Amino acid sequence: MKTTLIATVFFLTGISINGQQISLGEISRNAKFNKTIDEINNGKAVLKYSDIQGNPFYKNGFNNAKVGDTGTILPVRYNLFKDSFEILNDNDIYSVPKDNSFSKFTFLSSNEKFILDKDNDGIAGYFLILTEGHSKLLKKFAVKFIPEIPAPNTMISGTPAKFENLKPVYYLKTEDNLIKISKKADDLINALPTDKKDAVKDFIKTNKIKLTEEMDLIKLTNFLNK
Repeated sequence: MKTTLIATVFFLTGISINGQQISLGEISRNAKFNKTIDEINNGKAVLKYSDIQGNPFYKNGFNNAKVGDTGTILPVRYNLFKDSFEILNDNDIYSVPKDNSFSKFTFLSSNEKFILDKDNDGIAGYFLILTEGHSKLLKKFAVKFIPEIPAPNTMISGTPAKFENLKPVYYLKTEDNLIKISKKADDLINALPTDKKDAVKDFIKTNKIKLTEEMDLIKLTNFLNK
């Protein structure tokens, strides 16, 4: 790793991320940026992303994003396949560590905000915030790599390697919990605090809310924030 990476990215000064002052020395000791390459091991072969069908990134190229709640702006991209944010420094790409110092990225062009949280299995990952408030609707993206299937013979063609977008998963983040939303309303209702259960049940029934529809989930979350 280039010794100048941290200095270049953080302008040789201490910065405040998410309200916490972090000195250059602390970043150098603890950030542990890892250099990454747009390649994937596919059995005996190593494939470049450019040789694989599909797109493993949330947006094409690197886009300016605000880091945390500060004015620090960096060129980043969100790698859905690796579930990691990556920074461009000169011609090198570095993966940002998943820790509290880098727990929020807001793309300037779209104002889309991603936060770092833990899913039901305790695995840290990034989620897109769809609604703000004491209850938040979060959207989790993912991409799966499907290896190449060689042609078994000259009569049957093979299948090239590709990245495939998985169906997004939605979560309701309350002040105390992160609830994975399934198709069943009862699963969501049972996970809510007791004082919310009846009101949410009535709202879902009255407004014919479908938990598989993003706009309906936004309506439901906005109701919880009233």
